[in-house]
Amino acid sequence: MKHHHHDKRYGNEENKSLQRRQEDRAGGFRCSHCKRWVVINPFIGTANRNHCDHCLWSKHVDQSKGDRQATCHAGMEPIGLTFKNEGYGKQGELMLIHVCASCHKVSINRIARDDSNEAILTIYRDSLMLSTAMKSTLQTRSILLLNQEHEGEVYKQLFGHETSSAWRSPSKE
Repeated sequence: MKHHHHDKRYGNEENKSLQRRQEDRAGGFRCSHCKRWVVINPFIGTANRNHCDHCLWSKHVDQSKGDRQATCHAGMEPIGLTFKNEGYGKQGELMLIHVCASCHKVSINRIARDDSNEAILTIYRDSLMLSTAMKSTLQTRSILLLNQEHEGEVYKQLFGHETSSAWRSPSKE
């Protein structure tokens, strides 16, 4: 009779790797932030999903796009929106700006078709109040943080029109 020992400790890299393979086969993953199941399928409008469609948090797994070589594995908070760089004079699609909660790496990620528009708008609204230090960090990395000047384009890309009576910009206090 064989005795199988399964090490279920949180820090075991073999178990983490097995869990990731099982989640990939199941067509998704469990969000490390809100704990909801996140679906990956051909209908999300992007080849790779790296964030939760509910809370928009990501996980720091890549050093370079798609390599899965990061050792950090901390949560990456969505802090704002930017535009994809499409070249001079062209308006690109909306992109999420994520910052690692542990090592503070900044990354830009595509928005998937099924991401929550409400969550995207909340991140946009909250980003209007980002600290000067964070805004400076983004600026030194040549990342355009969308602000109130871009509100019409944010709405246009999300809803097909430039305004919403339900949307209220934060007051300037």
